[in-house]
Amino acid sequence: MIGFVSALGVSLAFIGVSRPARAQSSPGPTYVSPASTVPAPADRPYEGRIELQVDATDTRRRIFSVRQRVPVGREREMTLLYPRWEPASHGPSLTVTDLAGLVVEGAGKPLRWRRDPYDPHAFHLSVPPGVDAIDVRFQMVAGGESLTPDIVSVPWQRLVLYPAGWYARNMAVAASLALPEGLRPFTPLSVQHSANGRIVFAPTTLETLLDAPVLAGRYTAPMPLTAAGPGAIFLDIVAPRHSDLLVPPERSAELRRLVAQIRAVFGPAPFERYDIMARLSDDGSSGGTEHRGSSENGLASSYFRDWPGQILFRDLIAHEIVHAWNGFYRTPADLWAPTPNVPVAGSLLWVYEGQTEFWGRVLATRAGQFTPGELRDRLAIEAAEIAARPGRAWRSLSDDVNYPSFMLRQPVPWRDWQRRRDYYSEGVMLWLAVDAELRDRSGGRRGLDDFARRFFAGATPDAPTRLYTFEDLCRTLNEIAPADWSNFLRAWTDGHDELDTTIGLNRHGWRLIFTDTPTASFRASEEEAGVADLTYAIGLTVRDDGVIRSVAWNGPAFRTGLRSGVRISRVNGAAFTRAVLLEAVRTSARRPLSLGIDQNGAPSEIVLPYTGPLRYPRLERIAGHADTLAALLTAR
Repeated sequence: MIGFVSALGVSLAFIGVSRPARAQSSPGPTYVSPASTVPAPADRPYEGRIELQVDATDTRRRIFSVRQRVPVGREREMTLLYPRWEPASHGPSLTVTDLAGLVVEGAGKPLRWRRDPYDPHAFHLSVPPGVDAIDVRFQMVAGGESLTPDIVSVPWQRLVLYPAGWYARNMAVAASLALPEGLRPFTPLSVQHSANGRIVFAPTTLETLLDAPVLAGRYTAPMPLTAAGPGAIFLDIVAPRHSDLLVPPERSAELRRLVAQIRAVFGPAPFERYDIMARLSDDGSSGGTEHRGSSENGLASSYFRDWPGQILFRDLIAHEIVHAWNGFYRTPADLWAPTPNVPVAGSLLWVYEGQTEFWGRVLATRAGQFTPGELRDRLAIEAAEIAARPGRAWRSLSDDVNYPSFMLRQPVPWRDWQRRRDYYSEGVMLWLAVDAELRDRSGGRRGLDDFARRFFAGATPDAPTRLYTFEDLCRTLNEIAPADWSNFLRAWTDGHDELDTTIGLNRHGWRLIFTDTPTASFRASEEEAGVADLTYAIGLTVRDDGVIRSVAWNGPAFRTGLRSGVRISRVNGAAFTRAVLLEAVRTSARRPLSLGIDQNGAPSEIVLPYTGPLRYPRLERIAGHADTLAALLTAR
């Protein structure tokens, strides 16, 4: 039997080798790819003008009501689109879920519409002969914090349907807006007249309208930061209370210096007027949204009066203004789209956002919004965070820029391993390295100021958007200081574990170190996140109630099996408090660090494999190296 089985095995093996397997189709259906029924945008004139009326008075239910009249051309088949992509988010951040109650009429009679089965943001309809315009009504039911009794923010991109088949810049729109009584509006749009609670704006293009939000409030304070005239900049404050409107003289002086520093780097403005629309909130700062002639800035209600507490957000306004040049006047070629329903890509987000973040840090310091020491402490946090990114082992910066296309607003349980929007902080490190390289190759005569002055030259208020590519970047850098810039930049953006992301800091005369005392910036970062941040020691952050907020991939806490959401109840036998945990980490070289935890519904005891001190990042001067960072941060 043994011989028979062996022989049979050999025979079967021989048969298997001698008769290679052939791919076969299965007896089942064949997939048919759907043909698009949504007309592609075309650069052609649009006949007529869309009339858009928005009612923002229902603050109790927080519902926007919209009425439109949309001209109909010769085509009897029409598609209306609800915006899907926002320039500031670089991804499909808008959802048609917010649109409800859609009614379309022609000559006073209801018209049936059909949602596209593959593109839910598209609505198809047939227009009867003799109808030269359709009337559209709907509600945007997710007003949320955009629609409150005292503050209203009008997001046009969520309040309009427009016909498919044209570029947004070719469609004329006449918009009007009804606001609650007593609210004062701010917007870069031109106002024709205002009466009976309704503001009528001058006709403009759909492209301009989508880029020109309205912020209105009951307690407001407009503040000019420049003289009147072309390129004038205004700070428009909208606050929860009248007492929040006071801006100390030193803050307004810093903002005026900021404008001067921006102009010194970028030159003529790509806007006729710029509105820094600052919405103050008791919930703290929430970030900004860029536009060509304005920016929306969510700031803490204490922003101007508690300056030490704003160390993480002092450069927000600078960042958003710079986007007028880097992002709107000049835009990465694959980030530009003719309508908000055409997908874009983000291969150069390390320029669009990364270089803008770099300039926000630098210009705010040149204006006095940071001291050089405060800025160095901010850079230390970023340097440590990016240098310790284990996710770079499998995911380079050139892939991280794809974040908006598939990770937008998605939960990320292991951020340092999955990576998420690192093109901001890592962009700062990258452009520090570029500045250092320019200085070295030019004998200290040139830096990124020279790049910005050349790359963003030619801006005027009516200048059309100019697209740029990776090759354009390399060409301009080469004009300033000849080098193989393509390989220099690709080595960084495509790099993995071999990349030293602190090289720019080092070449500027500073090195990243760790000490047992946190900087003021680090403490502010902890307070903003609501945690004790022990990432660089035991590899976790934890809230004051003992719940772990995050765990560093492959750090000491990770190696014991800890994850976010686990609660620490005891530390070395004592009840958990932040102070007790910090002391245990500090003395872990003398006494093993034991944690009592509640994980998966069962209490247990673990010992962390850590015998080091508390570790917090900061920068230290490198002896014998010139401090060119100081030169970079000096006011122009």
